[in-house]
Amino acid sequence: MNTPKARSASDLAALAVVLAGICFGTTGTSQVLYGKGINPLVIGSSRLIVGAFALWFLSLRDQTSLRFPRIQLWVCALGVAAYQLAFFSAVHLTGVAIATITALGSGPVFTGLFSWLFGHERPGRAWVIATFITSVGLVALNAHTGSNNVHASGVILALCAGAGFAAFNVAGRSVLKTDYPLSHFISRSFALAALLISPFIFIQSLHWITTIRGSGLILWLGIVATALAYTLYSFGLTHLKASNASTLVLAEPVTATILSVTVLHNQLNFTSWLGITLVIFGLVYLGINS
Repeated sequence: MNTPKARSASDLAALAVVLAGICFGTTGTSQVLYGKGINPLVIGSSRLIVGAFALWFLSLRDQTSLRFPRIQLWVCALGVAAYQLAFFSAVHLTGVAIATITALGSGPVFTGLFSWLFGHERPGRAWVIATFITSVGLVALNAHTGSNNVHASGVILALCAGAGFAAFNVAGRSVLKTDYPLSHFISRSFALAALLISPFIFIQSLHWITTIRGSGLILWLGIVATALAYTLYSFGLTHLKASNASTLVLAEPVTATILSVTVLHNQLNFTSWLGITLVIFGLVYLGINS
């Protein structure tokens, strides 16, 4: 039975994850509004470099002499790198709402499976039910793949992004069991991920970064949608199961959808709205029962 103190910490962690999801949810709309003419791979790699520096700065407050978990470092770095490249490309191909909901809606499924297979963390009944609901929602959301609004290649890339986020999730959760400071782990993992995909910055002219729009976009994505978001999410991981945290962060696609419809004026059909509703319902269900 959970004590009131433990329950309070769990509630605070859940709130932090939802706030992280809201920060994450601004990425696609920011890309569409201010990233015109910038290759999505350039945006993803630039965002990661800025975010890595910000996370390194935030990690300076924690000191440790523990041995660094190298296997988890590479798993996390590869997952983060894959997420950046796949997600921004998916947004470019299939739009903000579809790409975001597919990527983050599939995240809990991959996280639960990875946790079960590699993390020795068996997902609970609430995760199974919530994952079933969100999976049905994803099927409805992408029922019209091949139409003008939904492209199969974009959906596949979004699923790859979801798997990358799940790898980060499981690796981060496993590091908590070693007592190694999560802030140090994340800053180093992001630094490695940034190094791995840094060559993509040079696939086009860097003139865009000298503009107010271009530099403002990367600073927002790097500081708010990466450093702040992952700091909040990491705090949530310290008190929640990885599978539950990855489902609560579905606040991201909810935010992205609202921004897509209200700011970008994207049009979604009935089945897409049904899918979004089911994903939100799965999020609420797990939030209540986690």
